[in-house]
Amino acid sequence: MAQRPLSRIRCLMLALASMAMTSLPAFAADEPNPASDAISYYRQVRPILQANCQGCHQPAKAAGGYVMTDFERLSKGGESGEPAVVPAQPDESQLLSQIRPDADGKAQMPKEKPALSSGDIELISQWIAQGATDDTPPNALTRYDQDHPPVYTRPPVIGAIAFSPDGTLLAVAGFHEVLLWKADGSERLARLIGLAERIESLAFSPDGTRLAVTGGLPGRMGEVQIWDVAARKLILSVPVTFDTVYGVSWSPDGTRLAFGCADNSVRAIDATTGQQIVFMGSHNDWALDTVWSSDGSHLISAGRDMTAKLTEVATQRFVDNITSITPNALKGGLAAVDRHPQRDEIVVGGSDGVPRVYRVFRQVQRVIGDDSNLIRELPTMHGRIFSVAVSADGKRIAAASSLDGVGVVNVYGYEFDTALPENIKAIMAKVADSRTTEERDTLKAYLTEGVRLIATTPLPSASVYTVAFRPDGQLAAAGSDGIVRTIETETGKILQELSPATVSDESAVIAGLPRENLPRAEDTLETEILPAGATVTALEVEPKSIDLTSRTAYSQILVTAILADGSRLDATRFADRALSGDAATISPLGLVTPRADGSATLSLTLAGQHAEIPVTVAGMSNPLRVDYVQDVTPLLSKMGCNAGTCHGSAQGKNGFKLSLRGYDPIFDVRALTDDHASRRVNLASPDDSLMLLKPTGAVPHVGGQLMKPGEPAYEILRAWIADGARLDRTRPRVASIEVTPANPIVPAEAARQQF
Repeated sequence: MAQRPLSRIRCLMLALASMAMTSLPAFAADEPNPASDAISYYRQVRPILQANCQGCHQPAKAAGGYVMTDFERLSKGGESGEPAVVPAQPDESQLLSQIRPDADGKAQMPKEKPALSSGDIELISQWIAQGATDDTPPNALTRYDQDHPPVYTRPPVIGAIAFSPDGTLLAVAGFHEVLLWKADGSERLARLIGLAERIESLAFSPDGTRLAVTGGLPGRMGEVQIWDVAARKLILSVPVTFDTVYGVSWSPDGTRLAFGCADNSVRAIDATTGQQIVFMGSHNDWALDTVWSSDGSHLISAGRDMTAKLTEVATQRFVDNITSITPNALKGGLAAVDRHPQRDEIVVGGSDGVPRVYRVFRQVQRVIGDDSNLIRELPTMHGRIFSVAVSADGKRIAAASSLDGVGVVNVYGYEFDTALPENIKAIMAKVADSRTTEERDTLKAYLTEGVRLIATTPLPSASVYTVAFRPDGQLAAAGSDGIVRTIETETGKILQELSPATVSDESAVIAGLPRENLPRAEDTLETEILPAGATVTALEVEPKSIDLTSRTAYSQILVTAILADGSRLDATRFADRALSGDAATISPLGLVTPRADGSATLSLTLAGQHAEIPVTVAGMSNPLRVDYVQDVTPLLSKMGCNAGTCHGSAQGKNGFKLSLRGYDPIFDVRALTDDHASRRVNLASPDDSLMLLKPTGAVPHVGGQLMKPGEPAYEILRAWIADGARLDRTRPRVASIEVTPANPIVPAEAARQQF
């Protein structure tokens, strides 16, 4: 029997396998490549400093008077007065003398931590030797500290709130800061401004003296902060991973902090030193929330992989899936978890909109289709659940959900008997498919027994991303509109509305409208000429006039040459053109774009024939009014964001999915504005939106740089975010398309062949 020849792919696979079994020299990950181009501060050096140094050397905690989050201050140095970075002179740079280890392998910095790897040190040295250039993109700069606090032109989305254990304080997540208020909303006490741009979670320590904060810079770094509440001072900053971190929780004794990460891990650190004491990597997707068992011996985590997991702290060992192991049983993943204050029972919520109560420790041996830890299923909510909370007395459960900008807060009773009856235990011990109809009905009745919906509070104009109980039992909720609402637990009545961030009238400070119309990239093309022997008898130009009404407007002209034999030739690219005044500019491809309010005349000449059209420009200083369907979707399609090879693929990319080519704008706006409590758009500071940072290359992006700040695409996307990132469903939709036959236009190449 003849053998088929190996395919090229199979040959490559075999070759790679052979190489893997061959003894080859290892390539150290931290060794610089001597053949590489100039070393990038932003992409190569900054991440090293960020992970190892910036926790102690930032505006909120400038150890030794040295700040490393600002390039100018990084170079200048600290209290010693010696320059930290001297361009082209590594040996004169104090930074290197601090991080280079001595003969014993110990370095002065990072303080009380292992020295940086030799590869990292050599990389920094080479960067200095090459001139220590700062290549940080303008829209990735850190700009805020206590002396330069954020200025809001729109209330920031609130993704986290927390009450102090004594009920006197309310902490609210802002942009680059935590806003500390009296719990009754009567006075703002402090602005705790740190390195983290986005605040994902907040938690007061059990004794109320410290406030833990998790968040970071989306796509760049995660950070855990611990603040001294009374002194309003940052006492610990721990950089963790290269994306924001989530779901902070204190151990019952207040000595440890747990949190989830976008690298699918769950971690815990010592709350005094910041040293990592737990690492669990058994989640298959982002871990979004954590809570400790009642005695602090175990960690419970919830994630996008549709599971709540149990981890033993002492051994760092993953123990069990608390929730069902049936595929897709908790569709879309879990976003929130909280524990009963006395019992080892948890409440979870996520994308399927169903709050559930589970026991933490298994009483029934695991079987196929198992969900035997489930105690109760609560009534389904509108949309996705973003937050759950259990009251301090353990009698009430609150859950917050949202869909398409409409939020709901539900309060349920938690007074049902959570003991596991023997008959239910016997049913749960059986494989799901082997249960009788009567057993299924009995189990279903048990899972809803005693469940009461106490109150519902709809919020028609705001998504709700966070809820928290005050110790006295009252409830607070907040979300997309930047308002904290106090809700009466038993009735659902809104008692008070607080806007914790002061909104400024200075619209140019952050919202930046109007913005400078920056130069646009010029089109380039090969030189074209009129075919030899062709005689032009007239020129026609479409459109007959151009009216540009905004700074991102444009108009494409079409110049048609009428030839002596009656044929028509597209002459757009080689007709001579002249545009009077400074109101507009025209590219070699015939694209007319605005520069300043005014009027102009566009003159076109070819082979002795002449045509003119008027150009009018207005509205250059007006704020852009951008429609998602008509303006944003075409840009995302043009850049390839919603293509099948990127976020438009069946599974999306890295947890972010758009509809293919933008066919479902409702789905897409949800993904951009609602996922992870508006992770991708920053209404308070549009330029800091991940939706802009990624395609401009300010944040590492697999798709590369697709646009630059100031270009029309950037300005359109930015204006949509600054205007609230909404989907206008009242806009007219295309009902039909008609094609009217017109005189054929002969392409230039075909025209050449005729002569």
